Amino acid sequence: MASGGKISILIMRDDAGVRRMRISPFWIQSGLWAVVFLILAAALFAAGAMYYRGIVAESERAAQDARRLATDAADRLKRLDEIETILRSKDATELQTLLGSYNPDAAAWWKSAVEPQAAPATPEKTDTAATKIDLRKLLDKVDLNQAGVDNFKSKVENGKLTVSFDLSNLSPQTALSGKAELLVLTNDGVLHPLKADKDELTFQIQRFKQVAVHLALPQGVNPADMYGLRITIADPAGKTVYNAVYPVERP
Repeated sequence: MASGGKISILIMRDDAGVRRMRISPFWIQSGLWAVVFLILAAALFAAGAMYYRGIVAESERAAQDARRLATDAADRLKRLDEIETILRSKDATELQTLLGSYNPDAAAWWKSAVEPQAAPATPEKTDTAATKIDLRKLLDKVDLNQAGVDNFKSKVENGKLTVSFDLSNLSPQTALSGKAELLVLTNDGVLHPLKADKDELTFQIQRFKQVAVHLALPQGVNPADMYGLRITIADPAGKTVYNAVYPVERP
């Protein structure tokens, strides 16, 4: 090191004389610090970019989930509103569309009892009279806010019924246990129980469970005559905590 605190650098070449350069240590230290700063800045920029991309991806997933939930809720609300309108109107033609059980030869099955009383019918006519269908009992939803059913899907293929849904515990502070029952609702307003293995529809969950079962159609039930599928969830005491009717995808 030369006097004055500078560093001397000698440059020697075979075809030239010796050259000397004098550099202050301050510039060498400044260069080293500049390189370190650039490396740190590049690392921080890369980490920030990855973090930002993660936030954007998570936001997009949350937005997609919110849109899907909103669409499902709108569809369910629309379906329930249509059913309620039909029930309130008591219109036989609309009820035919709903259940496909309207008989034009006995169209008075839903009319109120304001018609003039007919002559006493014989026992044979009484036996053949049309039976009233309690639509409210069949289609009304029961929800005690203990069990939740989402993403309910059912499809008929090759004489088999495939059913899947997400079962959730709406009170995760306590475990939810019980049994689910599936029934086919046909167009004539009759419920046909579906037989499943004992453990397939029995549950005890803390938060969430995915259910998927493959069931044989009840004897005598044609897929074309199926209106929907009713799911009933009962607690261990047999009390119904959830009950709803869902459409069935037919081939």
